[in-house]
Amino acid sequence: SALALTPKASAPVYCATKAGLRSFTTALRYQARSACPQVAVTECVMALVDTDMTRGRGRGKITPEQAARALLDGLQKNRRVIWVGQTKLFSMIHRVAPSLAARIVRGG
Repeated sequence: SALALTPKASAPVYCATKAGLRSFTTALRYQARSACPQVAVTECVMALVDTDMTRGRGRGKITPEQAARALLDGLQKNRRVIWVGQTKLFSMIHRVAPSLAARIVRGG
């Protein structure tokens, strides 16, 4: 989830777990490169998917089928980080203007 990049006020624990998982995945990828280069560690940064958990929340959701297709496409292309939906755009905003990214997500 893009909430690994910047948290929102209503879900501090959820956001923290996403940030921790992102950090863990990156560190694991570093270890695998030197210790066992035949193992690929891939991170998927998922957009908001229309599921029971997200029902009634958020907008601009993608379908589970779109999410699965994006993940499989990224794996086929051997991507180490797979940005799904608008998460790539959000990551660029976060990189260039972190305070703007925080304002976008903070109250969501």
